Amino acid sequence: MIKISLIIPVYNVEKYLEKCLNSCVNQDISDEEYEIIIINDGTRDGSLIIALDFEQKYKNIKVYSQENQGLSAARNKGLSLAKGEYVWFIDSDDWIERNCLKRITNKCFDEKLDALAIAAANVIDGKNERRFNFNTSGVYRGKDVLREGIMSVCAPFTIYNRNFLLKNNLFFKEGIFHEDSEFTPRAYYFLNRISFLNDIYYFVRQNPSSITRTPNPKKAFDCITVAKSLSCFAENVDIDLKTKYDNLISMNINNSLSNTYEMSEDKINELNLFIYENRFLFKHLSASSILKYKLEGLLFNIWQKKTVQVYQNLQKLNIKSVLKKYLIISKAFNLYFF
Repeated sequence: MIKISLIIPVYNVEKYLEKCLNSCVNQDISDEEYEIIIINDGTRDGSLIIALDFEQKYKNIKVYSQENQGLSAARNKGLSLAKGEYVWFIDSDDWIERNCLKRITNKCFDEKLDALAIAAANVIDGKNERRFNFNTSGVYRGKDVLREGIMSVCAPFTIYNRNFLLKNNLFFKEGIFHEDSEFTPRAYYFLNRISFLNDIYYFVRQNPSSITRTPNPKKAFDCITVAKSLSCFAENVDIDLKTKYDNLISMNINNSLSNTYEMSEDKINELNLFIYENRFLFKHLSASSILKYKLEGLLFNIWQKKTVQVYQNLQKLNIKSVLKKYLIISKAFNLYFF
């Protein structure tokens, strides 16, 4: 019986892949109980050679190759090939704790979980910096996790029941960056049973050349695409969770705008137009429970075709002072008119 499938997309990571794969093969369950699925996403360096070498040495490793389609497509391919009861999406420049799979799989099966969230650490100059603490125990519904705000959007930090994902048609949106920000808030909404392990089992390499850390104007556009997708999804969520999704959507709009500082003027104009075409998203800023987003919602609605410039000018100002003035004006407005 294959208890868990480790799904590892690979693209130009020859410097880091061996460490990742070594962490995956040095585990405390038999190789008949888990599989390692490597998706070669059209890598152009020596990563494929490393992957094939591991495949030869370990019978529970399988390498599949495809033309470069991006991280989401590679993960989706791995999910379609997986045979494990549970799946763990692992980025190939990161690594997992050795001898952690026994505890992970035991907890998943003993508690009949849809998902298990684990703690993670950033690795900077050889030192581990914990990213968060789970000060909770027991089994929860995903909706309750969303209400409490203890969800981490990074896909590798949650191990999922494979049938749960397939039953709910949960796949990664292809062709975009920030796919985790689109996937995880949808996945958590449907969870009936999720539990937590506060032990650090996942290590994030702070790789300056990784996709998430290199400037790319496409990220700004993709964050708006994520916001659009979540906006559509949020139309049907429980009413008491709508504000949570307003906040998530607002965060993605802000992530988009934070990627504009190295953009050319032409790209800024293009993004302004794209945001204007999707200006219905401003309603989520206005409905947010976060004052900063509310202020942005007000100003973006006034200057709908200059969103980037408004955002950047806000960042230059003393934001606390601006928010304080906005709060005073807002209260005065409500007292006078209502």
